[in-house]
Amino acid sequence: MPAQFNQSHRSAIISLAEKNVAQAGLPFSAMIIDDKGEILSTGVNQESQFHDCTAHAEIQAIRAATKKCRRLSLEGSTLIASGEPCALCYLAMHVAKISGIVILTDRHQASAYGFNYLASYDNINAQLLDSFSITYLQNSDAIRPFEQYRKTLNQG
Repeated sequence: MPAQFNQSHRSAIISLAEKNVAQAGLPFSAMIIDDKGEILSTGVNQESQFHDCTAHAEIQAIRAATKKCRRLSLEGSTLIASGEPCALCYLAMHVAKISGIVILTDRHQASAYGFNYLASYDNINAQLLDSFSITYLQNSDAIRPFEQYRKTLNQG
């Protein structure tokens, strides 16, 4: 696990995903922190709001971080994701030179909640994934936004 990642980052990313679900969004959020643990940016999935299939949480966080830092490279940074990034997002993180990824809910857990992006991983080669330090932090708190999302579907 990246040394700069801490419990408050984990709590914040879960809270951000829950807030997005409460606002009729999806349970995906992302945060980019620098090598000191300072938050550079956050993002939530905004595909429906923007009618943009690329407005994933990770992409939104990358856009905000590169704009804030006024550079294309985010080398040395870590992206924290409420759900495992899809192939598109892994590629964007590679292009942005993000060094580490912390994943709170893996692809199989997300799939169990109706977010089945498993086929997208067939398009990722191992060399791309090897360019990151990837940490999986699965626990019961991390799945809360997905459970919240499922409840909103059942109520609607």
